Formats: sequence, structure tokens, C-alpha cells
Amino acid sequence: MKQFVFFLLLLSSVRLSAQTYWQQHVDTKIEVRLDDRNHFLHAHEEIIYTNNSPDTLQSIYLHIWPNAYKNDHTPFAKQLELNGTTSFYYAKSADRGYIDSLDFTVDGLGAEHFIAENTPDITRIDLRAPLLPGKSIKIETPFLVKLPKVFSRLGHTDQAYYISQWFPKPAVYDRLGWHPISFLDQGEFYSEYGSYDVSITLPRNYIVMATGNCLDEKENTWLDSLARLLLPSDTSNNNEIPASALETKTVHFHEDNVHDFAWFADKRWVVRKDTVTSPGSGKVIAVWAAFWPSYSRIWAGATEDLRETVLHYGKWVGAYPYNTIKAVLGDMRAGGGMEYPTITVIDKSARTGFRTVVVHEAGHNWFYGLLGSNERDHAWMDEGLNTFYEKKTTKALKQEKDIFTAVTRLNEDLFYYELAATHNDQPIEQTSAAFSKLNYGIDVYYKTALLLNWLQQYMGEADFEKGMKYYFDTWHFKHPYPADFRECMQRNTTKPLGWFFEGMLTTSHKIDFTITKARIKGDSTEIAIKNNSKIAAPVLVKAYLRDSLLTERWTEPFMSKTTLTIPGTTWNKLKIDSLAPDAKSANDVYSRYGLSHRFRLKVKPFIGLNLSHEEKLFIAPALGYNQYDGISAGLLFHNITLPENRFRFLLAPMYSFETAGLVGAGSVGYVWYPKVAFKEIMLQGDAKMFHYNETGLNTNGTLYAGYTKTALSLDFTLNENEGQSTVCRTLLLKGYNVMEDNYNFGAGNTTITTSQKVYGLVKYHHNNTRTFNPFQYAIEAQLGADFAKIGAEGIARVDYNRKGKALRVRAFAGKFIAVTNDPAVTQRYNLNASFSAVNDYLYDGTYLGRSATSKLAAQQISIQEGGFKIPVLNNVYRSDNWLATINLSSDLPIKYLPVRLFFDAGLTPNFKPTLERNSSSTFLYEGGVEVSLINNFISVYVPIIMSSDFQNYLTDTYGKKSFARGISFTLNLQNVNWLKSPVRFMKMAVN
Repeated sequence: MKQFVFFLLLLSSVRLSAQTYWQQHVDTKIEVRLDDRNHFLHAHEEIIYTNNSPDTLQSIYLHIWPNAYKNDHTPFAKQLELNGTTSFYYAKSADRGYIDSLDFTVDGLGAEHFIAENTPDITRIDLRAPLLPGKSIKIETPFLVKLPKVFSRLGHTDQAYYISQWFPKPAVYDRLGWHPISFLDQGEFYSEYGSYDVSITLPRNYIVMATGNCLDEKENTWLDSLARLLLPSDTSNNNEIPASALETKTVHFHEDNVHDFAWFADKRWVVRKDTVTSPGSGKVIAVWAAFWPSYSRIWAGATEDLRETVLHYGKWVGAYPYNTIKAVLGDMRAGGGMEYPTITVIDKSARTGFRTVVVHEAGHNWFYGLLGSNERDHAWMDEGLNTFYEKKTTKALKQEKDIFTAVTRLNEDLFYYELAATHNDQPIEQTSAAFSKLNYGIDVYYKTALLLNWLQQYMGEADFEKGMKYYFDTWHFKHPYPADFRECMQRNTTKPLGWFFEGMLTTSHKIDFTITKARIKGDSTEIAIKNNSKIAAPVLVKAYLRDSLLTERWTEPFMSKTTLTIPGTTWNKLKIDSLAPDAKSANDVYSRYGLSHRFRLKVKPFIGLNLSHEEKLFIAPALGYNQYDGISAGLLFHNITLPENRFRFLLAPMYSFETAGLVGAGSVGYVWYPKVAFKEIMLQGDAKMFHYNETGLNTNGTLYAGYTKTALSLDFTLNENEGQSTVCRTLLLKGYNVMEDNYNFGAGNTTITTSQKVYGLVKYHHNNTRTFNPFQYAIEAQLGADFAKIGAEGIARVDYNRKGKALRVRAFAGKFIAVTNDPAVTQRYNLNASFSAVNDYLYDGTYLGRSATSKLAAQQISIQEGGFKIPVLNNVYRSDNWLATINLSSDLPIKYLPVRLFFDAGLTPNFKPTLERNSSSTFLYEGGVEVSLINNFISVYVPIIMSSDFQNYLTDTYGKKSFARGISFTLNLQNVNWLKSPVRFMKMAVN
């Protein structure tokens, strides 16, 4: 469907392009005064809006983007929340911002403006008289901006000011109509070209850097003098802000043919200046950099980086037309930097990889600065194209040798190929708001650059450069759409480009080429190539003799199968070139000799990544411990890596030094990614073999009882309609086979018999990981030969109005049905108020001592079924009918203190104790203190209050030690699927 919509867009764009191109023109004049005590801007604005369209306009939409910071209900605030950023939500009202005091006039007459409640950063002026084609109007208004602290782009950090998206600004009206857009953190802009004339009044000792040319000779002389000063020798991290001067100054800036105006002011900056001659025009451009003294070492080469950007982008794309290019150090929250016409702000966090960040942000002067595409709807046209030229430039500057750049490239490869391997990548051609936070960075930036490199090599660098320059010459200072870029590139090549624009950009189909056969025919080689993807795409095949390239040749774009003939027969290796982002690179190499032409296995120690053309087997030491096997040691064999393999395994055979036998665990799985209904299906087999008990009664030495569990499961992950969805729904079907040793105590020696149990499980799980008040619920049914039971569990976090603090609520309800009428057989399957190792008949959990009755191991529990915390033995406080419980846990309002208060309550027709006090209670409760450590990996529970049944149980069982033995702990390993763990860790790293 997305392909079809994009195709219609292409057709309509081509039809509209055939008409006479037009665009609106907006000239803006602003006088603004900074109040740096209260952090306000007092301003007056005059806009000359010229209607160059063939349409008569009845109204004008304007952006008033400071209102994005007004409250936590704006589109900006909601997006931050969706992406997991909570700083703005918890911000004080005094730290937020807004724009007000608007009083619009049009050609001198008062004009009403209308603001919708759900988009307070967009307003509409209804014109008293229609604006005819070719006519202009003057719009004026005073306005006041309350500057927020820096949460995204606009704002201040103390008395350092980052003034962007700060004034009323007409939305774009183009061939597709009006484009009113709210300010977002993820998703940039679309604005009309024109001139800006801005006068800024502020205390005299501020250094101001802004869009365009400073027209004040005195200010320029002062800046020149600052640029000639030696860099400070003291670069200690002392960025104390000096007091503001009592006198003020007014600094006047002007620039033509730009679509925005930003300015930055700081009293601490060190200033550097250089010049560069723009390729193609010969214009001499002033290059400025401003930064804090403590950053002098990092920023010493900033002007050189700006110069190189002008030289390389000018050579490959088009001449830089403005008189200045600037970079300033500042405080940012929307990435490593942010670009505006002629000026970019670089975040203080960009200490490593600094040159790359400067090149990227300065490069935006071309992509969106000069080529004014709609960033919000077609983000790849600026971010993707710019990332491509950033990489091209840093490569030319030999920046690839920089360790940070190398690590960044590795991370980009890793994240993209992992997203592709797990089918979590998204189509490039869609709006910014449609991307998840991770996908926006990987697909829009990196994936687009990767594909453009493929396109460049396919077209040939010369034709690609001609196409790009033609695009620049045709569309700079204008508003190009994807169809316009395609037309420019296609005009400069005879090769078909539909595979790129209609396939790679609009779908998330994976590329997978493989060489199936190679046959010598005379003095040449005929190569059979299979395209396993759904896109007819070209591929470059290379022939090697050892590591020396002999020849290379492109195929035409093809589906399914094709043959390619290359000259020569002396090769020993054929390779699909890595220009194509092949999601399955292990089959990209064809070896002439050996038992297998395509399979190559490499053994590596411990763990690692796999971005090579090989299958990898990792081997590492394996260690284990439980109370009965003691310390076990062996080897771990696995292929768990990033990007993830479809076939995955993890095998850990070990030797128990205590029981002198083989123990261990293992899992094997295979993943499918269907297109309909399910996002992922995983077939998995698990096995586990350990000991769970010991006895010395009537034995020569210690007799150990063990278990062997095997399980086979199908795990279905359902599709969600939106790429940004925080919901994950799964359906698990699982079968168990458990072989369990049992003691036979009699008059003679104790012996062991082994029993077999078979169980079935069905579980539906719904998990919503939204930033605030996340919740999950599950419905699970189990069936064995002697019982059946069904349970429902719900878990919710209710966030307090204090960051990191919440009330956690868990509820459980279950029903037990006995199939066998012997309670001695069925009681181990009953519903339990407190769940410990003795209740884990499926052997899914990880316990220190499954049959422990003393010491630390006896106090380990799991939060399952009833979820009570007091550890009980011998199936105490169980139900053979139904059980309903609620578990509450509340953070304390003390920052960084990992202590909570908990309370549990449960109800059943009749709890089944097996102790001296034959209570028939139907209600239990307990409460106490919970200490959570290592990101909730370990939790310790100390009961303080409890119902009399629990008190009697502890007293009768442990006497004076009852308080200590009531303390329990959990190890949060119960729900870890190691075959799925790599992607979980990757997402944690991003968030």
C-alpha cells in the first residue's frame, strides 16, 4: 500500500512539475530585545508575504513554535513521552516556555488569529480580503517569548541562549497545499525562502553569532579582535558565566534567500575566524567558530572542518552562495547538533567524533539549507543525503582512521543489520513521526546513506555527481520533492533507477543475493546468481585470486535468477560486493575449492559480532552452581550474536564436581518472519539436566536426585500496525517432558526410581511498554495428567509525579481443577500464595536449591501465582480451588534510594496448611520493606506485618529465628530467553 501511495505521489509530482513552478516568498524583519534576568524575548515582527501561487488565499497559517514548550500536552511533549524522554514532563512550570502578546495586523488592520487546543504551536489568520495571485500583504505583530530551559532546540542554560524556532513564521504553501506542522523533537522543518533582517538588543558583553551577515562595523571589528587572541592556556573545566554589562548594544543581521533565522549568544565564547574560497563561484567566505575556553583543544580545528565542508560539498554538490559559515558550541537535546542557515550549533557532548559532527551539521547548509525539501514528510532527502556526503567527506579527510569514527561506523552497521535481520527496519519514504526513535536514526540517516552509496556505484561516480549537481542547480532555493530528485538523477544516466526509488526507498524488503553456481566456459566464467528478495535490483560481483581483485561486473536489475559472464578463469573466490546491504551476508561468498562452495565456519572465543561473510561458532567457559551439583564447569557453544541469526543455539554441557556427573542446559531455535498476522514465529527446543535433591538416609554416602527437562515451544509475536507502537503481543504454545528422580525410602537402602511427567501450556501475553504507566497482562492455561489450571495476571506501574517513583500493582486470579482424586498427587500443582522452588514442577526457574529447607537457598522465591513474599515449605498456603491476590509495591519519595514498601493480600475459599495449627483461613496478608538492587535483578523482601496464619507458621517452624526466616529474595532470571537476549540488550543501550 505504501508503494502504491508513493507511486501516486510520484505521478502527481511529475504532473505538477510539468506546470510552471512557483513558490511563495516571505521577507521578515524583527526587532528583538533579550531580558537575560528573566529569560524573555520582547520583539516586534513585520512579514511581507507574497502569493506567487495561482490560488487565491483566504487565510494564512503561521507557526508559533515556542508554544510547543507550554505544557505536557503539546505534540512535542507527547512525542518526547512516546520516545521515553521524561525530563520535560517532570519539568517545573517555570522552566517551560511559550509565546504570547500576539496582536496581528494585516496591512494595518487588526486580524484575528485562531489556535486549536491540540496544536497550540500553530495559528491561523483569516484574511479580511482574499490574497490574490501575485499580490502581497504586510503582517505585523508584537510578541513575547518566555524562553524554556533547553529541552530540545530553543532555550537557555543559565545565561547562554540558543534562539531558534522562536518567532511567528508562515507555514509553507506549495503545489500540494498548506503544510502547518507542530514543532517536534524528532522531525524537522519546512519553511519558505526570503530575506531576514533582524536587530538584536542585549547586554554589551554578549558575543552573538547568527544567520547571515552582521552589518555593524563596530561589532565586526570587536569580533575580529577576539579572533586574533591566542587560545587560552587554562582550559580547565571552568565555564563560569560573567555578569552582564549594564550597557546594551543592538546587533543587526541580514541575509537573503534563506528560510529561517537563528541566533546564539554567550558571554564566555572564544572566537576563531578563517576564510575559504567556495568551489564553483570563487566567493571568499568568512568562517567563524565560537566555543567555551574549556573546549579549546577540541574546537581548535573547527574552522578547518568548516572549510573542508565548504570545499568538498562545493565540489560534489554545488557552490556555497552565502558570505559566512559558522559553528558555535552550545547545549542541545535534539541530537549532537542542529543546523540553521549559515550557522550550526554543536552540542557540548560532541567531544569524540567532533569533526564528523561538524561536517554533518555544516553539510546541512546544502541539504535543507539550500535544497529546501520537506524535512518532516521526507526526512531522507536532507538527513539521508547529508549523511551520505558526510561519510564521503570524512573518508576524503581520512577520518576513517579515527578510532571514534571507526566505532561509530561499526555501531551503525550493527544497528542497521540487526534491524534488517529481525525485520524491525522501516521503509525510508515516510513521515518523520512514523519512525520509532531507533529507526529514525538508523533508517533515515544510515540506511539512506548506505543505499545512496549503492546507487552511486551502480550509476558510476561521474554520472551520480552530474545528477546531484543538476539537482542542486535546478532546485536550490526551492522546494524539491522525491520525484524531482529522481527526475534529476534519471536524466543523467541511461540505467533504470526504478529499483531504487520504487523499491528500496518505499519498502522494507530485505536484499539477499547468493551465487548458486559458477561454470568455466572457455576463457570466461558464467556465474548463476539468485535474488532471494522481492525487489528487482542490480548487484556487483567481484572475482578474486586470494585477496587480489581480478575483475568485477554489474548485473542488470533482476528478480529471481540471472547469469553473469566475467572474463578469466583463474579466480578462487567470487563475492557479492557489500555495496548492496545484504541482510544475509554469510552466503555472499562462493569458493571455487573445498567441500562446500558457500558455507564457511569460523570458531571464535567468548562472544562477538558477525558482520562478515561467515558463520561463526563461539566457544566460552561455562560455570554453574546449585546446592546439589556444587560448582559445575564446562564449555558454552553458541552462535548468539548481532546481527541475530535465524537459526540460534546455545549449548552448555558441564561437569559437576559434587555429583561427579554430566549436567547442563541448552536451547535451539529457528525464527520465521511472516508478512501476515505475525511479526515473528519462533520454534524453540530447550533442555536442562541438573540435580534437585540429596539424601544420606540409608545410603553409602550422598544420593542425589536429578531431573531432565525437555520442552518444545512455538512463540508467535503478533503484528502491530504502527512502527512506533509500544505494544508487544505474544502467543506461546509449549509442551514439556520432565524426567524426575524420586527416593524410595524403606527398610533397606534408599533407591531411586524415575518418573515421567508431560505438561502442556498455552499463554497469551500483552505488554505495553509506554513511558508512563506501562502495563502488561497474561492469561495462561496448563494441563497435566492429574490437573488443569488457568490463571490471569496483570501488572501495572502507576507513576507518581516524581521522576523514577511509582506504585507497582500486580493482580492474579487462578482456578485449579483436579483430574485425579488423590490430593497427595495433585497438591504439588495447587495454586500457591507464595511460590518457591518446590512449586516449580515445570523446572522453568533458576534456583540455588530446589529442595532446600535451610540456609539462604530456602529463602529464594519467585513472583508467580499469588506473589506473596514469605517463603513457605511443604506446600503451605495453597488452594485446590481458586485463588485471587493483589500485590502492591511503592517507591519512597527519596532520590536514588532503592527501597520500597510492599503489601500483599489474598483470598481463597480455603487455604490448605499442613502444619499443627489446622487453620481454615480464607484471607492472608503481609507487608514490609523491599530492597531492589542491580536494576531490579535482585530484590530482598523483609516482612514487617502479616496475618496470624503467617505469624503462626513462622513461629511454629522456626521459633526464635522466625523473623530472619521470613526474609526472602528473588533473582530476576525466570523469564530470560537467551536466544532473544541480544536485541533486548541493544534496545537497552539505545534507551
